[in-house]
Amino acid sequence: MLFFKNQVNSMTKSGLFLSTSLFSILSYADVSGNIGVVSDYYARGLDQTGGVSVQGNIDYNNASGFYLGSFASNIKWYDKTGDGVFDSDVEWDFYTGYANKITDKLGYDLNLSYITFLNASKYNFIEGSASLNYQIDGSVPTNLSARVYFSPDRNGYLPSPKTQDESAWYVTTQADIQLKSDLILTPQVGYVFGDALDQKKVGGMNKFINYSLSLNKQFKEGFSAKFSYVGIDLDGHDNKIILGLNKSFSF
Repeated sequence: MLFFKNQVNSMTKSGLFLSTSLFSILSYADVSGNIGVVSDYYARGLDQTGGVSVQGNIDYNNASGFYLGSFASNIKWYDKTGDGVFDSDVEWDFYTGYANKITDKLGYDLNLSYITFLNASKYNFIEGSASLNYQIDGSVPTNLSARVYFSPDRNGYLPSPKTQDESAWYVTTQADIQLKSDLILTPQVGYVFGDALDQKKVGGMNKFINYSLSLNKQFKEGFSAKFSYVGIDLDGHDNKIILGLNKSFSF
């Protein structure tokens, strides 16, 4: 789940950061990717590493709107047994989808992702999503987007993932505000809910809201830097400032 949460695979994570909108998905490059490092990896307001994370992705984008790709990151994910050994130290995601325009300013994106965790397959899950994107022109060009995610088996939120199968939803919206040609400000807010977040029914976590404010600066030769402030309304989870550096490339 990318910190560069690209609009293709957007799980609204904070990790890699070069946000990819619908309109860049339809660019001429067939194969592209990113590699980067962040001071911490957050996904939907939840800490995935507790420290530095190295992340990368590679994507194939067809002019028709079809795309597929893969994302990987180191993580420190859960110590369910309390023995000091984390259940998984690698996240590896696979995704595909279709993005196109309805009008010159309005577009959509349909996505299917498979999220996997090395040596902890009990947490793996499939998630589908759909988004709308609207481009506002003017002195401060802005891209508005909203996305809805659904997973029929979001067991990472559950106390007993081997024996529990519960669904989860995530609704998020953001605005990519182009302050300058190389500087983008992005406020974002999301809401996680569903049967897997029904604490009275299944235990574990309760439904929650996450939010972030990011500033992305582009440099020459495909380099970029990002400053993010991320937060969540769950007790015991602190807000966080995240710094990241990224290098994009194409073939």
